[in-house]
Amino acid sequence: SVWRLTLKRKMAALVLGNANYPAGDELNNPVNDAMDVSAKLKSYDFEVILGTDCSFAEMEEKLKEFDKLLGTHDVGMFFFAGHGMQIAGSNYLNAVDTDVASEIYAKHSSLSLDKVVDVMASSKASTKIIVLDACRNNPWERAWHRDMSTRGLASVYAPKGTIIGFATSPGELAADGSGRNGTYTEALLQHIDTKDCPVETMFKRV
Repeated sequence: SVWRLTLKRKMAALVLGNANYPAGDELNNPVNDAMDVSAKLKSYDFEVILGTDCSFAEMEEKLKEFDKLLGTHDVGMFFFAGHGMQIAGSNYLNAVDTDVASEIYAKHSSLSLDKVVDVMASSKASTKIIVLDACRNNPWERAWHRDMSTRGLASVYAPKGTIIGFATSPGELAADGSGRNGTYTEALLQHIDTKDCPVETMFKRV
């Protein structure tokens, strides 16, 4: 597996899965996704920070923990499963207590993906991997009277040394799985053990 090749390198991961959103907006798979990805990464000697059904404050706190960890690790990986949205061309990962009264409130009570990218880009880690099994849908679009062009997540600039894996193309919606895992995470767990497979190739297979 590609991860075995980096066994002598110190590897850290922040894995978040939010499913217990307010009634009507809950998801089936993200907590399972986070737990299964966490277990898989631990089997490859990643030091993992795991968060499930996190509030906005908890997501921010775990990102700070991850930031510290990246100071002593060569590889950093961020994984998120749950609701995500784009607002004014930037992406936000929803906490279970995100205030969805309006786009402004949602923006300031969700974890900014740009912030995650900045934290990882400014770290000493030489390899950064971001995996997003998000943008399943935005349940609040209709109430916000949004244009369909703003659905899903927006494109993200990947700084040098950073690989970003999306569950779907920008502007499209991902599928919540019918089994234990989301469709994208299920594929990730299937292909991550492939021997002698570069990270880029593995993500193309996923």
